[in-house]
Amino acid sequence: MFYGIYAIMGSEGRVSSIIIGIIAVIVILAILVFLVNVVAPIIVGIIILLIIIGVGYWIYQQARSGTR
Repeated sequence: MFYGIYAIMGSEGRVSSIIIGIIAVIVILAILVFLVNVVAPIIVGIIILLIIIGVGYWIYQQARSGTR
């Protein structure tokens, strides 16, 4: 009799832990997708800005060394 009760309680514990794990994975994936959607444009913008600054500095160096 007690074995049946423990078996039922054990299986419910496993099922609930699996459900909680699935919910946790969904929440983590949602947070990651949100962060990628928010942070990716910022990172791309910074990279483009650094490229523009680098090209501008390179042109400045070329112009400065060409006048000597």
